[in-house]
Amino acid sequence: MKKKLWSSIAAAAILLGGAYSISEVQAASAGNSASAGTSKTLIGISKAEQAALKAAPGRVESIDLEKKPSGAYYEVDIQQQNKEIDVRVDAYTGSIISVREEADDEDDDDTQPAATAEDKAVISAARAGEAASAAVKGKVVEIDLDRNKGSLVYEVEVRNGKVTTEVGIDAYTAKVLYTDEDLD
Repeated sequence: MKKKLWSSIAAAAILLGGAYSISEVQAASAGNSASAGTSKTLIGISKAEQAALKAAPGRVESIDLEKKPSGAYYEVDIQQQNKEIDVRVDAYTGSIISVREEADDEDDDDTQPAATAEDKAVISAARAGEAASAAVKGKVVEIDLDRNKGSLVYEVEVRNGKVTTEVGIDAYTAKVLYTDEDLD
């Protein structure tokens, strides 16, 4: 009689444990599919640049993708005459989060005489990102416009897994000038 009682208790425990496990797996699957359904897509550097330039016209100096626990945004630095404008663009919706103006007190050759090579048409930061990602496979995460030996160069950071590559792009022709690979 004791054998039957213990057998019944063991069978009940196995059944209840199995039912519990199945319900946990189903709940986890439902949670995963719900979160997968709410995953968002980044708007990309090109749309972030367009949105920022609508908020503050000028020359884009840099675009950085910032990811925080509260969300992700593109920080776009725009150069105007004697000031720099920092525009934050929501990375998922493209809406403007903030526009902040600061005096450009850095001595970084931003002010040039009227007739310089800079009067030539400078390509957009988005175009520089496209040129860099065509040369190096991966995701563009940062673009900076810098002066290099008297001419303007976009320094584009491209990530592919654990490899980060900096690609130098001529700001006038979109030609790849150099690549510098770094393992993270």
